[in-house]
Amino acid sequence: MTTTADPTGPTNRLPRPDVAPPGPWSFPAAETAELDNGLRVLVHRLSGQHVIAANLILPVPPDAEPREHEGVLAICARTLDEGSRLHDGETFAELMESEGAGLGVEIGPGGLQLVLDVPSTRFSPALGLLAEAATVPAFAAADVDRHVQLRLAEIEQAWANPGQASALAFRRAVYADGTRPTRMTEGEPETVRTVDRDLVAGFHARHVGPRGATLVLAGDFAEDPFALAERHFGGWAVPDQQVVDPVPARPGDRTALIVDRPGAVQADVRLGGFGIDRNDPRWAAAVIGAYAMGGAFLSRLNRVLREERGYSYGVRLGLSPLRRGGTFAVQGSFRTEVTAEALVEARALLRVDDDPFTATEVEEAIAFFAGVSPLRYATADGVVDQAASQVLAGLPTDYVDHNLRRLREVTPEAATEAYRSLVDPDALTLVLAGDAERLTGPLTEAGWPVQRFTR
Repeated sequence: MTTTADPTGPTNRLPRPDVAPPGPWSFPAAETAELDNGLRVLVHRLSGQHVIAANLILPVPPDAEPREHEGVLAICARTLDEGSRLHDGETFAELMESEGAGLGVEIGPGGLQLVLDVPSTRFSPALGLLAEAATVPAFAAADVDRHVQLRLAEIEQAWANPGQASALAFRRAVYADGTRPTRMTEGEPETVRTVDRDLVAGFHARHVGPRGATLVLAGDFAEDPFALAERHFGGWAVPDQQVVDPVPARPGDRTALIVDRPGAVQADVRLGGFGIDRNDPRWAAAVIGAYAMGGAFLSRLNRVLREERGYSYGVRLGLSPLRRGGTFAVQGSFRTEVTAEALVEARALLRVDDDPFTATEVEEAIAFFAGVSPLRYATADGVVDQAASQVLAGLPTDYVDHNLRRLREVTPEAATEAYRSLVDPDALTLVLAGDAERLTGPLTEAGWPVQRFTR
């Protein structure tokens, strides 16, 4: 016979734990060194983190590409791990797998990263393979051609996805006409098609080198990480290396565009404009204001447009900084028949002249950022990703701590003023992907005379 305790009985009641304010926390400090060849090394020692994360950050932004061959950076990056002059592609992959390591690449407006994760006991041989990929890649013609075709297919897939299509069109609209950020970071079809093995090898030879590069390491190291960096990268030399700084972004003119998707039952929306970067003195206050307006589930935009009106599954306002400048945008998908109405209401909600941010909204925003940071940076991956983003943005190694201090000092008045200086509801760029035939009339009547977007 089995008996079950009464779930409401006193023996099943546990005392509720006390909730206390979070204790002191700081971003893991970095030890720094510079090799004789110019490579900077940042080391974050994290006790108990036995999977090492390593990012090799190369100062090769898309601005370094010839205009007629944009995409060569992406193809170069994607073929770095396809074999080297020391090991063919299959052997290289087998060696990486035998070390239990994963190697990837990331490309952004500020440069290129090679990303490595590996158990601490296998760190040295895996770091050697990372160095091999960066310094002596093979660039086999067949691999280059394959990645060109994959990139071309990827572009078509991006334009077929309404969310990606509206994001791409928004970039083209919000930045100054003809500048690099208006075009795809990894190249457009007409330029990607020109890329071949010789272009990739030549681009690598000119731009990929130790000068200006940074190796960021985090974890619980079994060997001296600085000695390992010297062992594997100390002999790297590119005497004629060319270093190109990212060109600061510039704002475009206000516009309203629609990417036509006939028959679409909803519209994917981007409503925003040119923004600020993390070096701007308004940054901390603007982050708090943006969170209060559209960063949390019950922030102003989502509470009204999703919860009260039922126009969308979710709406948010986000800041996307570059090294210099950036964008901000309201993002969401709305049912086609209510899109114009939702945008009218969104524009009204974006106004804070008569409805400034409250102390409660600001306190909740500060609590979120202060509370999430220890979780976000609890792993070696999290620490290295943040440290790498700081390098690419030209920020100091203590940026996280400095920014948290600034966030905690934000007042409702400062958040409101920073937000108002950034967001003018009457001067926003609107881009949406949806059924142009059904949307154009209502949007025009609502004050957005949209034009058809053409690629």
